[in-house]
Amino acid sequence: MADLTGNVVAIAVAMRWEWFRLSRRLAFRVIMGMVAAAVILILAGSVLIWTWPGSDDVPPSIFALFIHLALTVVGPFLGIFLTAVIFSGEYGWGTMRALLARGNPRQHVAVAKMLVIGVILALVWLVSWGLAVIAGVFAGEPGAPNPSFFDDAPAGWWAISVRYFSTLPAAIAYMSLTALLCVVGRSTTFGLAVAAAILIAESTAFPVAALIAEGVYDFPLGDYLRWTLRGTASGLYGFYDDVSPWYFAPAVLAYIALFWALTLTLLSRRDLSGGGE
Repeated sequence: MADLTGNVVAIAVAMRWEWFRLSRRLAFRVIMGMVAAAVILILAGSVLIWTWPGSDDVPPSIFALFIHLALTVVGPFLGIFLTAVIFSGEYGWGTMRALLARGNPRQHVAVAKMLVIGVILALVWLVSWGLAVIAGVFAGEPGAPNPSFFDDAPAGWWAISVRYFSTLPAAIAYMSLTALLCVVGRSTTFGLAVAAAILIAESTAFPVAALIAEGVYDFPLGDYLRWTLRGTASGLYGFYDDVSPWYFAPAVLAYIALFWALTLTLLSRRDLSGGGE
């Protein structure tokens, strides 16, 4: 029990130190400024649609729905870039050795960094959700969505909140993947570039491959691709009509656990370079 308490305290202290360093980095401020600007622009666009003449059937949930759609695209990239700044950056700057020289075990440093990123991502989702809810409450209670664009939108705050926060685990999964790639390649550039390439390939090449396999060879490739990282994330968003989103939650959590376990294992066994890309 004493060892567990000591580890928790050590990780908490490491998290405080990580936040102190992170809050003074220009790259982090730029990224968060861009996220804040994007949320404000989305809410402003939602207000324009809400107040547009002839838009009486638009549900008040439009404020949360538009931010949700943006997070399905931006969320994984945000997890990747934050990891590159907070975790992978130690390799590129050659400061990982100096950080460990403070006496912290490697696992404590890695866990503290990952938890800081997770907390930042959760705060982005919570603050964005709070702004969307405030805008929706002032606009009116969410009702049944009208046809066309909103025909698949959930009605009611509970259903909307479940759909909204379903994008957060995907961002955490890509955060974990980036950390693993950074440890494997011992490079910020490698982790950032490969993680982004995997995300882009899954988002573009996989749908095309599924269409070709289905149309030319009559092979249901999409049924197998849905269990890739992007596929399980999309399933969690409610992308597949024939399978419940809850069915994909264990798969996404399994990916996160696998990436974290491999990251901590490799980090504890590999030598650290002096830095440079």
